[in-house]
Amino acid sequence: MQEDNTKYWLWLVMVFGVANPKTLEIVQMHSTPKELYYVMHDPDCSLLGEKEQRNVRKTRLEQAESVMAYCEKNGIGIMTWESALYPESLRHIFNPPLVLFYKGEPSLLTGNMLLTVVGTRKPSDYSKRVADWLCHDLARCNIVLASGCAVGLDAAAHRAAIDENTPTIGVLGCGVDYDYPKENRELKQKIVENGLLLSEYFPGTTPFPGNFPVRNRILAGISEATLVLEAGSRSGSLITANLACEQGKPVFCVPPADLFDARYSGVASFLRDGAYPVFNYLDILYTYYLRYPHKLTLFDEEHATRTQDSLIFDTEKPARSTPRRQVRTVPVKEAEQPLQDEPIATLDWMTQEHRVILSMLQDGSKSSNDICLRLEKEFQEASLLTLELELQGLIVNTQTDRFELTEKGKRVQQ
Repeated sequence: MQEDNTKYWLWLVMVFGVANPKTLEIVQMHSTPKELYYVMHDPDCSLLGEKEQRNVRKTRLEQAESVMAYCEKNGIGIMTWESALYPESLRHIFNPPLVLFYKGEPSLLTGNMLLTVVGTRKPSDYSKRVADWLCHDLARCNIVLASGCAVGLDAAAHRAAIDENTPTIGVLGCGVDYDYPKENRELKQKIVENGLLLSEYFPGTTPFPGNFPVRNRILAGISEATLVLEAGSRSGSLITANLACEQGKPVFCVPPADLFDARYSGVASFLRDGAYPVFNYLDILYTYYLRYPHKLTLFDEEHATRTQDSLIFDTEKPARSTPRRQVRTVPVKEAEQPLQDEPIATLDWMTQEHRVILSMLQDGSKSSNDICLRLEKEFQEASLLTLELELQGLIVNTQTDRFELTEKGKRVQQ
């Protein structure tokens, strides 16, 4: 059904125009876009205004078929409102896009923890450092970062994900085949290799300024939340943040480096109105870990040693190791230290439930369900306990819904 209707969806958008809320309203009055196509060609059709009637007469179905042929030839995918690929999160926003063009892997839109990252095209040095630090850490946790492929902080978020070999999503205000901005040509190619480029604008559409505010509803709609890195009072990033609020989604903001700096006035306003301040990646990870326990991971301890002070005052950027995705591990030299050398106070925080979990894992790996049954607790309560043990480096999630003792955890049990 969806394949047969694609050309009719395209035709409808060509008649009414991209992002016209009237299109879906009329579609929902009929069973299929194909049926609506014939209804709209009826001379007595009362659904259309004069301009729309002219568009019906001059827009031929063959034009939609030509778009489909162009997309097939150039490796551009098409998903429509009724496609199985279409993300549920977009269906429930105001004026959802009825047709989306894409390059890359569309399945990223479903089942992953998506975070939209926005910020100015001309960031301060402070914001550049925060973006590099924070986005690398978020990507290392397998959070999929989405942004607008613009220069500045958008590009910083995409590059951080690519550095960490984590997929990233770019939502464009032009056609997915249009070379804009030229500075990010190579970046967009890399996004396609391990991520997704997405646009509701037809291939070949130029980046008209009015496209970008309209595009932002998709950026906010595909994600669980929006992170604002830097924004002045008139920044376009605030459009995305406001749309996220309208959609009932959280907004996270990086606190400004200087309260008197007008470049952060938009951020300060959102923080005043209840946005969540972000001081490191954990402020976001803790919010969503229990919702995506099989997707999100904790990275090596060596990467968690940076502090906000070192971020702001250190002049030398630490060398970045080869990008990798892995779960928490314990260095060999730590495993060789005898347990008695570790202050006993570090274990005082454990409850009886923590110790039961450690005891269970002595016999081998256990699933989340095994732990829930043994503790007689709901999934969220049990997941919080396992998360606390992971943070202490005592157990590890193998990313297959199995938990195992680390070397440190084994020594605690001895």
